[in-house]
Amino acid sequence: DSGTVVILEPQTGRVLAMCGAPDFNPATYGQVEDAGVYNNTAIFSAYEPGSVFKPVTMAAAIDVGAVTPDSRFTDPGSVTIDEFTIHNAADKVFGNVSMIEVLEESINTGMVWVMRQMGSEVLHDYIQAFGFGEQTGIELKSEAAGNLSSLDERAEVYAATAAFGQGITVTPLQIVAAYAALGNGGVLMKPYIVDELRYPDGTIERTEPQPLGQVVSASTSTTIGAMLVSVVEYGHGKKAAVPGYYIGGKTGTAQIARNGTYSTTEFNGSFAGYGPIQDPKFAMIVKIENPKDGVIYAESTAAPIFGDIAKFLLEYYGVAPERAVE
Repeated sequence: DSGTVVILEPQTGRVLAMCGAPDFNPATYGQVEDAGVYNNTAIFSAYEPGSVFKPVTMAAAIDVGAVTPDSRFTDPGSVTIDEFTIHNAADKVFGNVSMIEVLEESINTGMVWVMRQMGSEVLHDYIQAFGFGEQTGIELKSEAAGNLSSLDERAEVYAATAAFGQGITVTPLQIVAAYAALGNGGVLMKPYIVDELRYPDGTIERTEPQPLGQVVSASTSTTIGAMLVSVVEYGHGKKAAVPGYYIGGKTGTAQIARNGTYSTTEFNGSFAGYGPIQDPKFAMIVKIENPKDGVIYAESTAAPIFGDIAKFLLEYYGVAPERAVE
């Protein structure tokens, strides 16, 4: 139904690209079938991100020392909280796994376990520190803040579902800004689109990059980056890989809520990541709303697009390959 791509420069917050489809022709802006095409989906359309949110939760838990990449968890396939039962995608059971494997295999129950290790209040604090629940302040109209109100509820199930990206809403711009922070030594930067303002009198007012805070430590940034590389190398992100480079990222496939219930046939697919992992030149999100023809998972929709654009970006910036191409 729609698609969105946002690319940021992690060290500054500069928006390198922002686009969406369906679009309209500004020269014939009145000739549209749906006024919704006027909205910038990158900032206007908040959605439940699904598993693309898991690295935020994992980074928070690592940052407070609640888990390490080697911490192990035995997955029973589901977890029941109050009267609600949370399953893994396709009802899979993974058994004894590390936190690296929790991200590689995108294990929902593992993320609930991670949330419990640090506590729901800690998770809530980190989610807010990453900028979710409020506008980024980018110089564009109609920016949504997203909705974290479920995290104000005392029932544990709300924090449990938020840990894997359901029950809260975010914008694509917020997600890519969070990933940019993970790739920028843990420093969250304010996104911006205007490099400079030039006035008739010759005065030039340049935009200075604005750090919004150290949301996780530099050590956590390095650790989560390595884990995200593993997701691309060995997990569900293989189609986002670029031969010769270390790229980190995560898939997210989330059921779309319709009239208070989750659809069993409509999904949002996202892939977010950055690279090269040692010195990221870009952070990017690709979001595909309700893909057709029976294709469900983001690894087959958003991830390949991410990989194609990432390959172009690395060539565009002239980044030398980091390793031999097999």
